[in-house]
Amino acid sequence: MVKKLKQKTREIKNANNTVLEPKKNLMIEIVVAICLVVFLVTIYFFTGSWECLLCAVIAPTLMTVFSLHAFFKEKKQDKNSEIDKQKFLSGAKYRQNEWKNAYYQYKEKHTFETISKNGMKYDLKKRYRKKDFGYIRIGTLLIIGSILIIFIPMTEVKDKAAAIFGILCGGVIFSIGLHGLTSGPVQSFLKQQANLTEIEKSYVKGKMLSFGNNGINLGNSYTIIYNSEKVFAVDNHNIRDMTRKMIRVKKYENSTYSGQEYKYYVSLIYTALDGKTETVDVRLDEFQCEMMIAEFNRHFYPGRKYDSITLEVTENAVSPP
Repeated sequence: MVKKLKQKTREIKNANNTVLEPKKNLMIEIVVAICLVVFLVTIYFFTGSWECLLCAVIAPTLMTVFSLHAFFKEKKQDKNSEIDKQKFLSGAKYRQNEWKNAYYQYKEKHTFETISKNGMKYDLKKRYRKKDFGYIRIGTLLIIGSILIIFIPMTEVKDKAAAIFGILCGGVIFSIGLHGLTSGPVQSFLKQQANLTEIEKSYVKGKMLSFGNNGINLGNSYTIIYNSEKVFAVDNHNIRDMTRKMIRVKKYENSTYSGQEYKYYVSLIYTALDGKTETVDVRLDEFQCEMMIAEFNRHFYPGRKYDSITLEVTENAVSPP
């Protein structure tokens, strides 16, 4: 039940809004500006208010200027992103001296993460505990605030009903956080593994990198991956390859283009138990991806060139504020 609630919460949080094509959005903005001019001029005609006439000049002009700026900015970045895409696919970006120098400077300050001496179970639980205090805080504040509303003198019935609803919502949010704090996904993972001893030996000696709610541990025998939902292990004999992936995310505010960002992933390609080829993506930062890909190739394919990557472009995606 908690798992389903957590999944639904994540879907709502990451849901993309519907965004129009740039040209359609620009036309709508211009039409709205024209309508605003007509409306304000009509009011001026009947009232003689010079403020309306001033607004009829300034407001639509600003709307049009901002819309045109966002439109041409988006078109320019669309063109540049196509150039970036070709550099990513060919691996040219990663052969540039500027990028290599930045990567080497990063490696001087960062290494693979240290695994807890207390073992895999403790290490994974510690990683999950870092993530869910936010849910617990929000849920607790919502519950306490709703309870206080109920006991405030002269509180109306409708306010008490809203407070009760707040308590229920707070309880759901709190339970989601508590599930993460008690490392529910870790417990499920440990119960499902028949060869847990071998997995733990591989994990403790593995190369670990994490970013936000994602992490990957490349061991000698197993590769262990975790995200906000679950932890799972892949036998290294079933791994086929590992590639880089970049996803371009276009940001919009009120349907107006405001910028873009690239998200970086390593994609682990492996053969599942049913014989089908599966792919799992683990989000890391750009240099972490390079570190993990290099370690993977050193372990599986020594001497192999690995410039080529996979690029996915997600258009019209709206990043949550």
